[in-house]
Order: sequence, then structure tokens, then C-alpha cells
Amino acid sequence: MAAEPRRADEILEVAARLFYERGYPSVSIRALAHASGIQGGSLYHHFASKEEMLYRICLYGSEGFFAGLGPTLTAGGSFSERLQEFVRSYVLRFWERRYPIAVLFRESHHLSPAHSEELRLVRRRFQQRFQRFLAEGVAAGEFTVPDPKVAGIAVLDLLNGIDNWRRTSGRLGIEEVAGNYAVLVAQLVGARSRKGASV
Repeated sequence: MAAEPRRADEILEVAARLFYERGYPSVSIRALAHASGIQGGSLYHHFASKEEMLYRICLYGSEGFFAGLGPTLTAGGSFSERLQEFVRSYVLRFWERRYPIAVLFRESHHLSPAHSEELRLVRRRFQQRFQRFLAEGVAAGEFTVPDPKVAGIAVLDLLNGIDNWRRTSGRLGIEEVAGNYAVLVAQLVGARSRKGASV
């Protein structure tokens, strides 16, 4: 029985890459089946529809991704230290899961209203948690931003844009990119250490 779930996951990996490269509307069931090495009708043994495939890809790109980042905001250390660890983790996790996460951001508007709303709420809860973290950092005197809500949106948009410019053959490795982003975001929110020095 374990083989079928694994096969379904393999098909979703293929679908995520194709949706990422071509866009959801341009990928047919036939193309998905061919790329997965199965007959077209066999896809329906695993998934009720192409939309269900998109939903499951987007769900993986949201729930698993965001849940793994939450602990970095509540770990030990100063707000500034936690922010930089959050940014590093975000960039590394984003790049590792870039196909499903990019599909989530680019293609989720093709989902049914119910699925779209479910994913919107997941993203919204995460955005609010990050905004609260920034507000707490401001109250602690470690961040200097006029509006934590706006700052939260700006930072997350910056992080989500990495896929728009970075390629696997880039000049910097992803670890170096993550480190650069951590410093950049710290400067963006005016992060200061507990002793008052700029990070």
C-alpha cells in the first residue's frame, strides 16, 4: 500500500516542475502523464482532477513551508538574532522547495474558491505572525520601523522574490545568498542588538 502514496508524490513533483516552467493552464493531463511515465487515464487513479494536483502542490508549498519557519521566531536569542536566522531559514527552505512554493504564489488563482480561501488563510496567519514578531521587536527597542504591518509585507515580498532572479548557476551559492539577505533585512528594519549597536 505504501507504493501508491509514493507514486502520487512522484507525480506531484513532476507536476510542480511543469506548472513552474510552463504555467498551470498550459500543462495538459497528457503532458503530465507523459512526463510521469504513465498513461493519461492512470493519473485519475491518484488524483480526481488537475485542479486537485495543483491544490496539493500549493498545500505542500504553504503549510509545510510556513510551519517549519515558525520556530525560528520563538527560539532563544535577541529579536535581531532571531530575525536573521528566520531570513536565512526562509531563503534556504524557499530554494529547496522553489517549485511548489513558486507555483503557490503564481498559480493558486486557478484553484477553486474553497481551496483558494484555505490557502489564503494559511498565508495570512503566517504573515500576521511575522508582523507581530516585528511589532514585538519594535517594542523591545531592537527594530525601528514606523509600521510593523507594512514592514512585514515588504520583507516577505523581498524574500519571495528570490526565484525571480536567482538561477542554479548563479555567482553566489544559496548559503551566501541567504546570509546576504539576512544582513539586508536586518538593515531594512533598523535592527539593533540588545546593547543598542546596529546589527
